[in-house]
Amino acid sequence: MMTVGFLPWWPANPYQILLKRELNKLGVRVIGNPPLNLLKILLRRDGLDVVHVHWPHGLYLGKVWTFPYVVLVLVLYRLIKNNIVWTVHELDFYETRFTVLDRIIRAVLMKTCRALIVHGEHSIREIKQRYGFSRDMVVAHHPSYIGYYADTLSAQEARNKLGIGAGSRVYLFFGYIKPYKGVEELIEAFGAIQNPNLVLLIAGKPFNDETEAGIKALAARNPRVKTEMRYIADDDIQLFMRAADIVVFPFRRTQTSGSIMLALSYGKPVIAPAIATIPEYVDETMGLLFDPSQPDSLRATLEKSASMDLGRLGDAAAQRASSFSWADMASRHMRVYKQVIHSGDAAMQDGD
Repeated sequence: MMTVGFLPWWPANPYQILLKRELNKLGVRVIGNPPLNLLKILLRRDGLDVVHVHWPHGLYLGKVWTFPYVVLVLVLYRLIKNNIVWTVHELDFYETRFTVLDRIIRAVLMKTCRALIVHGEHSIREIKQRYGFSRDMVVAHHPSYIGYYADTLSAQEARNKLGIGAGSRVYLFFGYIKPYKGVEELIEAFGAIQNPNLVLLIAGKPFNDETEAGIKALAARNPRVKTEMRYIADDDIQLFMRAADIVVFPFRRTQTSGSIMLALSYGKPVIAPAIATIPEYVDETMGLLFDPSQPDSLRATLEKSASMDLGRLGDAAAQRASSFSWADMASRHMRVYKQVIHSGDAAMQDGD
């Protein structure tokens, strides 16, 4: 049985849970946060065939003093096994307190990784341009969450629970509310549209008290803006997705977005920026793309969507989501793992 260590392991994130489940079916044993014992690594007895890094800043988040140890471990794996893989969920770590450390860890991974896994062709182009990475990069599209979260409420039941009128067209922002996600710009753009039948629902946990206070102040100016700024439990996700007609992602920056795939999984059309990998997932058949570099683009896109047939777009959204499966992602990972294991020793001999 092949053994892979996920670094870091975040069990609250369904991405790793679902990927692990499918990898297990293929005969891959996945260990979350495997013990990084230096002696075992030096003796090649740590038991890991592949070291798979996911969100590298999570290896020292909240424990910055471990950063030198993390770098040392990665370098040892490169020198002794040459078996490191990195899934580049985000190339830049937004809202970080450790910009210098983040820059160092990215540089270290670009030097030590045998292969990178990305969620779109755009990431490959950007990584080549910024870092000149010449080893293997494999696209594994972000799968859907169809069937993972509860989905038993009707739209009317969800709206009744949230106190939203049946005749309203509901725009939803859903997810962790961080400054780079542009929620403030969304509220302002929505407020510029004078349509009493439109409702904006903001649901998610704020990044910090300052973020929460700013959004509350903006929302208080417009009675059509409703906020649920709290951690949304898994069973409550359906409440907001089913209440919504369309889900809006006003991101200023991103590389890829699991939240967009979540919305598509509920058959919801989306409004999102035409940046990074997003156009590889969303087109005009299931949503609308705007240009975040243009100040009025988001408002114009919101206004355009107010008169569109969203049912047709929702059907296409569900179809798009169903085309990206965890089984396919796991099989792509399996091929990468095998290649890394089989080519690692030969590459080291060649000095790669």
